[in-house]
Amino acid sequence: MTPKNRAAFVELEPTGMGPDELWQLTGFVRCDDCGYLMHTTTLVTLPDHRCTQRQARHRDQERPS
Repeated sequence: MTPKNRAAFVELEPTGMGPDELWQLTGFVRCDDCGYLMHTTTLVTLPDHRCTQRQARHRDQERPS
């Protein structure tokens, strides 16, 4: 039986496995642009996860006041 959950991904991520291997084992992938962890059935396209908005919010938080 292969793990198909977020906890398995988080546990296996630091082992140095590649994103393809992690996705095959868990069904989860981390967006390279914003870092969001999501479940997907294919690596061809990621589901909508408001990546642009997440990046903008991150940039706004990094700016000194």
